[in-house]
Amino acid sequence: MHEYENVRRVMYASDEGNLWFIPVCPKCGRFVKSDKTVTVNGLGEYVAKPNSRCKHCGRVEMLFEGFF
Repeated sequence: MHEYENVRRVMYASDEGNLWFIPVCPKCGRFVKSDKTVTVNGLGEYVAKPNSRCKHCGRVEMLFEGFF
């Protein structure tokens, strides 16, 4: 069974489809406060960089689940 199967998701709209993230800190496992936007490049691909804030770890990158 997937570790984050029944956890809420955060979705961002893009021209290539919706980007889905799991709003959990990859370091400590706590829920994070997501940014209002994420960065995509000119090809519509997600650019991996910190996009949320964990109360314990600071700026972190949410777990990217994919385009849907």
